[in-house]
Amino acid sequence: MECSLDNANSNVGKVLLIGVTGGTGRNVVKGFLERGVSNLQAITRKIDSTRPEVAKLINAGVSLVEGNLDEPSTLLSAFTGVSAVYCHALAPDTSKIDTREVERAKIVAQIAKDANIKHLVYNSAGGAERNTEISRIEQKYQVEQIFKQAGLPTTMLRACLFMEEFWKKYTRPSILKGRFSFAIQPEKPIHLIANQDMGRVAAYVIQNSNQYIGRDIELAGDVLTPIEMTAAFSQAQKTTVVYKETPAWMFLLLFRKELYDLIQWYRNQGYNADVKELRQEFPELLTTFSEFLEQTNWANPALTYKDL
Repeated sequence: MECSLDNANSNVGKVLLIGVTGGTGRNVVKGFLERGVSNLQAITRKIDSTRPEVAKLINAGVSLVEGNLDEPSTLLSAFTGVSAVYCHALAPDTSKIDTREVERAKIVAQIAKDANIKHLVYNSAGGAERNTEISRIEQKYQVEQIFKQAGLPTTMLRACLFMEEFWKKYTRPSILKGRFSFAIQPEKPIHLIANQDMGRVAAYVIQNSNQYIGRDIELAGDVLTPIEMTAAFSQAQKTTVVYKETPAWMFLLLFRKELYDLIQWYRNQGYNADVKELRQEFPELLTTFSEFLEQTNWANPALTYKDL
């Protein structure tokens, strides 16, 4: 299926954004704005313009409303007059899984239903429907079911590995010095998606609700092996980068069992998004890994993850 890209300025009404004040969410907002969806409202626990992430939203023209996902009464005003909802996250991106995500989904589902939301788009996880036995992914699937069982008109965008992960402090400094260490086989394909593309596609899906309500889409903009990613790093930095496959069992020594299980899933199964088909369905909305490195000015050592 391919829809027209000519309706970027279509009136979709007010769109409520949930979970966009963190590290990955701010680039999602950029994607919405790029698609011409400017009537955006975001939930935050406290409107504090001294916080850089909050200030960036305000400067981008996003209206803010205070609300606590654990307290239903504080969310009612946030859903007033809202046409569509994009739920990027219901829990922080931490190393330890936050089980409150499920209860928050129940709260959001009920309030969204009461508010007669016309479309809810959820940032889920690639592989969610495949019984991965990975707790983080399984919990995303549980949230999907809560939204669907509530009778909400939904679209699930099941994200693959975010490209921004390689900007984090445990990965990028070593790559800039010429060594890319990753616990995946050198020739194993890895499906990748940029956060900004999540926003672009989510906005596009909301703009074309009739074609996308009820669909579940595993989303990636590129698929590369670690060796191919290493070549992309080398090209972006204009220096030689070498790949080093690190043993997965190291995560067990670091008491990171959940991460170990996820790495093993990447190694033995992994995502299966059809990137070629996705590029046909969402032309001009998906970024290749090399484009991402260029657009984010990867080679500049003065920049950090917070600058994205």
